[in-house]
Amino acid sequence: MSSAVFLQGPLGPFFARLAKRLSAFGVETHKINFNGGDRHFGWADHQVDFTGHARDWSAFFRDYLQRHDIAAVFVYGDCRLYHAEACSVCEALDIPFGVFEEGYLRPDFVTLEWGGVNALSSTDWSLEAIDSYRPAGREPSLKVGMTFWQRAAFAVRYYLAARLARSEFPDYQHHRNRDWKAETGCWLKSFVRKGVYKLTQRSLLPRVLERYSGRFYLFPLQTRDDFQLRTHSDLLSIENAIDVVISSFARNAAEDEALVIKHHPMDRGFCQYRKLIETLARQRGVTGRIFYCHDQHLPTMLKHARGVVTINSTVGISALLHRVPTKVLGRAFYDMEGLTHSGDLASFWRGADPVDARLFRRFRTYLYERTQLDGSFFKYIDLTVDAAWNRLMHVVPVRERVTLPSVQAHSAEAG
Repeated sequence: MSSAVFLQGPLGPFFARLAKRLSAFGVETHKINFNGGDRHFGWADHQVDFTGHARDWSAFFRDYLQRHDIAAVFVYGDCRLYHAEACSVCEALDIPFGVFEEGYLRPDFVTLEWGGVNALSSTDWSLEAIDSYRPAGREPSLKVGMTFWQRAAFAVRYYLAARLARSEFPDYQHHRNRDWKAETGCWLKSFVRKGVYKLTQRSLLPRVLERYSGRFYLFPLQTRDDFQLRTHSDLLSIENAIDVVISSFARNAAEDEALVIKHHPMDRGFCQYRKLIETLARQRGVTGRIFYCHDQHLPTMLKHARGVVTINSTVGISALLHRVPTKVLGRAFYDMEGLTHSGDLASFWRGADPVDARLFRRFRTYLYERTQLDGSFFKYIDLTVDAAWNRLMHVVPVRERVTLPSVQAHSAEAG
């Protein structure tokens, strides 16, 4: 019988339901929990709590894989401390390492790749691979829409469970430097701000379009603890990125052009950059040409934008879809000749490289069919599990069981 291990998953029950699906088809499933939140949403034939220090994790994980003859490992995100070390162990043991992530195409898809995602993707993104690919004719099957409320509810449950079990995992190192009270408080603050911004900024986009349609650049921010910033770029922080972009815009953009900085919706309750942006705009002499916004309609903004600057946001792919010239500041798999601007940031304001629409259509089909699953981690979860299973059943050896496994059929091991 084949066997698979699940480490940390997306907030919510997606990994638990996927583990049940694999278990139903004869895959012996294992779940390693690192905190109470993992355990709260966890399910597997065998669950174990890792309560040791991070320095002991690699040795523990290697032993676990070998002792249980594990055939595949699944994680959400490849840059978390425990996942990055797990990937190295899997590479050494030649064990497939499946990485789930938010969709490269959003909001109706999630990502599944082997070995890594984003700049660590193992997919061949060369022009030769894209040109030679023969599409399977797969078509999207689901419209997900907004997932804010589901995501927020899962987050509150996760961090509350983590707090209640904190004494059981004394050495756990979270990938975000916030405790449960700060996390919960920020999500509650986000609820309030979402309503406030809907009222106070409802006229902002019409004003920008009336004055600067076709003559403004969009800079969508990442979350402040995003690994696209921390691992896949040389920028020091979101504040540093804002300074770099505003300073370059002030020196090189035409005087009748504007810059719109869009706050990341998942960071709405965690941080604010208004004062910093206003200070930098005044110091760089571009007051009145810099706009800071929340929750504006992205397709409308892209329709009227002259260009997009991004660290490595999936908004960059959306911009290419709208044929908007795009400059990537980080390391992104879609940063290639014919799609994004090949010069430096200063030259981007002066004359951005156009998007090759034919290349992008081939690229998008290749990306969708090779790496994307229809669905969401937070809505239509069972349909997303279906999509994941349809992909995994071809690579994970299975044999069908007669009955579904009982939810109570767990075993525990000391961690």
